[in-house]
Amino acid sequence: MSPTKDLFLNRNLFFCVVMVLVLSGYDAVATMHHIGRGVATEANPLMDSLIQRSAVLFFLVKMAITATCMVICYNYSHRKAARAGIHLAVGMYVVLFVYHAMISLFA
Repeated sequence: MSPTKDLFLNRNLFFCVVMVLVLSGYDAVATMHHIGRGVATEANPLMDSLIQRSAVLFFLVKMAITATCMVICYNYSHRKAARAGIHLAVGMYVVLFVYHAMISLFA
């Protein structure tokens, strides 16, 4: 098999990784938007200090951390714990998506 085919061997899991990255980007942008409107704060103290310094730095660091974790989990996806980590991340970001949507609708 070619390396490309090996990379996408588990299409469902790869889709989950891409979904986490997209939802993480949405979470970052929505968080900055809600903070700008004064209706939310960043709960993570490290990320809060980054967002206070620079929105771009906040976004880049958040995406770099998320992408690194997803690449590691996907590379070890032959292990049950790595697959569980990917699915847990999807679930957590879906909850955050709903949370941001509720803030947008009701705040």
